Amino acid sequence: MAVGCTHGNLVSPQARADALAFKERFKPEVRFDLGDMIDTACFRAGAPGTKDEAVSPRDDHRAALEWLEEYEPTHLAFGNHDWRLHELMSHPKAIVATLAGDLWREINETLAILHCETRPYDIERGWFYMGGHAWGHGMMYNLFAVRDHAEMIGLPVVIAHLHAPQQVEGRTIRDTSSFCVGGLVDDNNLGYGRRRRNSLIHGHGVVYGEISDTEARLWLARSANGQPIQFPPGV
Repeated sequence: MAVGCTHGNLVSPQARADALAFKERFKPEVRFDLGDMIDTACFRAGAPGTKDEAVSPRDDHRAALEWLEEYEPTHLAFGNHDWRLHELMSHPKAIVATLAGDLWREINETLAILHCETRPYDIERGWFYMGGHAWGHGMMYNLFAVRDHAEMIGLPVVIAHLHAPQQVEGRTIRDTSSFCVGGLVDDNNLGYGRRRRNSLIHGHGVVYGEISDTEARLWLARSANGQPIQFPPGV
């Protein structure tokens, strides 16, 4: 199974519970977290002088660790929100660099205990290749981003990043039927996104199925408007 974009303590309690309950029922051997498990609002470049500057990094961080401990990902592709911590370890202000470094270290210590493989937030190196698909956070952000990622890599992709659960066909000769898992975040907590028209297609989702070394059979379960994630009967 694959999920993404929990965004720390901004997660939707309903979507979080739905994903964890499905994990217990489905018992997947491979569990992807496709990134942005933490929000890092106070660390963003535009935070100074805004209310984001006052957001507690500890509450955000604690929620991310609790999510990892409960979901127990086997594979995690860091997202842009996660990667802020990594980049800020070299910040010229020692207080920022030290705090970012401490939070980043604790996240990676938890992932090491879980024996979770990771990928950086990087357009080339940020992908897992399993079951004939590329699995990663995603870099592009537009209405055609899922398709564009598949065409860039030349494989079907499963990404997060967009917060909009969807299945999209690539303009390719070979099959590149691809997915965005949506996000488990509560969109009402994302003030910066509530002014964008694309937020009207946001929702929660889980991509699940069966994979071999070379191929995958995948499905998307999704929700909208705060409703529970809808899984087919018996799943």
